[in-house]
Amino acid sequence: MRLPLVAIVGRPNVGKSTLLNALVRRRVSIEAPKPGTTVDRVTALVRRENVLFEAMDTAGIVDEPDDEVMKQAQAQVKLALEYADLILFVVDIRDGLTAPDRKIAERLRRAKVPVLVVANKADAERTQSQEAEFFALGFGQPQVTSARTRRGLDDLAEAVQAALPPEKRCTGEEEEEGVGLRVAIIGRRNTGKSTMVNAFAGEPRVIVTDTPGTTRDSVDVRMDIDGRRVTLIDTAGLRRKRMEDPIDHFGRVRTERALRRCDVVFFLVDASESASIVDKKVAEAIIDAGKPVILVLNKWDLATAARKEPEEYREYYDDVLPGLTFAPIVCTSALKRFNLRELLDMAWELHKQAGTRVPTSFLNKIIETAVQRHAPAARSKLPKIYFAKQSHVYPPTFVLVVNRPEWFAEEYRRYVVNRLRENLPLAEVPLRVVFEARRRKDSRAPK
Repeated sequence: MRLPLVAIVGRPNVGKSTLLNALVRRRVSIEAPKPGTTVDRVTALVRRENVLFEAMDTAGIVDEPDDEVMKQAQAQVKLALEYADLILFVVDIRDGLTAPDRKIAERLRRAKVPVLVVANKADAERTQSQEAEFFALGFGQPQVTSARTRRGLDDLAEAVQAALPPEKRCTGEEEEEGVGLRVAIIGRRNTGKSTMVNAFAGEPRVIVTDTPGTTRDSVDVRMDIDGRRVTLIDTAGLRRKRMEDPIDHFGRVRTERALRRCDVVFFLVDASESASIVDKKVAEAIIDAGKPVILVLNKWDLATAARKEPEEYREYYDDVLPGLTFAPIVCTSALKRFNLRELLDMAWELHKQAGTRVPTSFLNKIIETAVQRHAPAARSKLPKIYFAKQSHVYPPTFVLVVNRPEWFAEEYRRYVVNRLRENLPLAEVPLRVVFEARRRKDSRAPK
């Protein structure tokens, strides 16, 4: 069963994003005093006591959007209202009932789903008594909250549960819909990340314009493709730190968080352009995260004019992004929906590879053969490997128990990684090899 969807709407700067974050108990949506910070539909699961629903933050509703981004943001609000099972109409209790609030209320009365008024920003005790005038909106008892101080949120969650149609309610006893494979779509600005999300979703799920920097937050989009659950995480396009404004900073932080929580990365580069400094910085962040990654040469329809073969791109990117030589390359066009199914199939394959567990006996045979072929360079004493074991998956991590870790050079670690890639089904995912000093309780042979 699909979780009930609760859309959070209202005019700009009434605390919609802060309310979402407070309900979720973590920072999901960017909070900033600048109007128009939120432009896409940002969703997250809310679980409170015996209440479970999906909340959706939206752009502030305005009558006359002043640019293309805000026009599309208003279209996103319209879609949110169409898909919602319940609407939270957020107002600022300190401002009282305003003319824009009344206009929004007129629009919401035409909705075919329940509406709850949330009188937010009741940060001080004296403001709570100002709720009475919001009865005039015609949606019943307002829910008084302070998203900033977390006041009234449990009562709000209970009110949401009560207002939902009985067939839409989830008590939390049901299994949450799994997020499935989590794929973060990462890259510099204007490489087609949002276009790719919309192509997979089959709808305008996130805003796409020719203006770089349209996506300001990370946006989770859950979908089923061929019976497999996938969550695509669209992220803000990155640029040099010295050029960032505060919104860029929050977008970069969200992108870094998306890297930490994803299973696979789609690293989008523009196939019609050369790699930039930002591309190289993104590659470094992906390498540090240790996540399986596909180098996605997007806008392939534009690149084909240059008549370059995919093999030439492989050589080029191996040279400019040397830390990602293991990553497979897939040529796509999100705009033309070219090769998207192949891209997703590759993502599932990499996730499977990254979860591989290697029998300890087989692992030690590989290491023994590797040492026989090329022993570590001797120092004052001979570096010695006693045995190897796998400590983790996602990414596959191998611990080599040795006499003195500092006697093993970085070149030898890379040599071991290459031998593991040759002998294990791990050729296209990141591997970690750690040299660890033997403790007294360690045996000299694997158990």
